[in-house]
Amino acid sequence: MKFLFYLLSLVPKSLFEYLIDIYLSLGVYKYSSGFKVTSKNIEIAFPDRNKKDVALLAKRSFKESIISGYESIYTWGRNDAKVNSNILRIENNYLINNLKENGLIAVSFHNRSVDMLLTWMNSQHTTTSLFKKIKNNTLNTYVKQRRESKNSKCYETNLSGVKEIFKSLKNNNIVCFAADQVPKRGFGEYIDFFNVKAYTTTLVQSLVNKTEANVMYFFIQTSPSNDLNIILKHCKENIHNDSGHSLWLNKDIEKFIMNRPADYSWEYKRFKRSKNLPNNFYKDT
Repeated sequence: MKFLFYLLSLVPKSLFEYLIDIYLSLGVYKYSSGFKVTSKNIEIAFPDRNKKDVALLAKRSFKESIISGYESIYTWGRNDAKVNSNILRIENNYLINNLKENGLIAVSFHNRSVDMLLTWMNSQHTTTSLFKKIKNNTLNTYVKQRRESKNSKCYETNLSGVKEIFKSLKNNNIVCFAADQVPKRGFGEYIDFFNVKAYTTTLVQSLVNKTEANVMYFFIQTSPSNDLNIILKHCKENIHNDSGHSLWLNKDIEKFIMNRPADYSWEYKRFKRSKNLPNNFYKDT
């Protein structure tokens, strides 16, 4: 399977972007479920924007999501050094070594290619990560193997996987997962996310309370010139004395998204379990 992804990755990114522009110019993208979900989520997040601005951001975000898919395919087909060469700059790279002594929770979210991000992390540090199972079993097996390079471990997002990352933190290791995934019922709380009561994981705060580990955000973000940068930020606010799961996590993620909103994967049904939205909100997508 790696050879297949390698062949696909031979297509220059500039050519791939050109082909996407042709596809977008035909207008058929408006009928895809991914674009419809993107538009709905952007309408929720930016209620003050007019329809023209929403449509423009949705189109741009949809394009970036397709490009992020190319970045993942590239990651699956190339070695670590080649993948990392796509990253122009690392902001606050020193943080990992400064924070990992007592265990480190590296929190990400659906911004650009998660696989490219994790490949960079695993090329330097051994991690334990959580992932949502891919429906295609062959692809799922391959991606899991790819994420377990250099002795890192990857577990499905379930009770067993949570036990493994807890064990890893107790051994003062690094654990990685996306904090904007919609958790299974009974594993989260309704917390504001872009002013919507969105069902949100409580895993970060639970792990902090049990292990006293540090928390760091890490994500890929494009620059104004469309270069890929990795951003690291130390999460300091109330993480060791907040008995409940407060608003700080979602608010921080909102702030990062607002820096480059087109980078975020708005096609993900983040609001599918929300108190102030109808149950059939995504029905026609």
